[in-house]
Amino acid sequence: MVSAFLAAARGGDFEGLLRVLDPEVRLTVDTPGGLVVTLGATKVAAGAQLAAGAATLGRAALVGGLPGVVSWREDGTPLSVLAFTVTDGRITAITAVVDPSKLAQMDPPDPA
Repeated sequence: MVSAFLAAARGGDFEGLLRVLDPEVRLTVDTPGGLVVTLGATKVAAGAQLAAGAATLGRAALVGGLPGVVSWREDGTPLSVLAFTVTDGRITAITAVVDPSKLAQMDPPDPA
């Protein structure tokens, strides 16, 4: 499910994103300014397409026991860590950390 989400986001396949996202999906992003919550498949899909272009390197990883993705900038600096909750074959929740100070406290795998 996560790989289908990533392929659709990177490929600009909006309809593909809607197929893997639950209509009531909840995206929670931990930013330097605090938590930002986005509700609904349409809004989350639109944001995913925008964010997909920012990450130059990304790979699947377990994040807190959940399927996830870690992405990095070209210089190897962590850009984001995402964890996905999948229920009945659809993504129902995405938790993302993009706050550089919090990313610095995490121990993500190397981008290699």
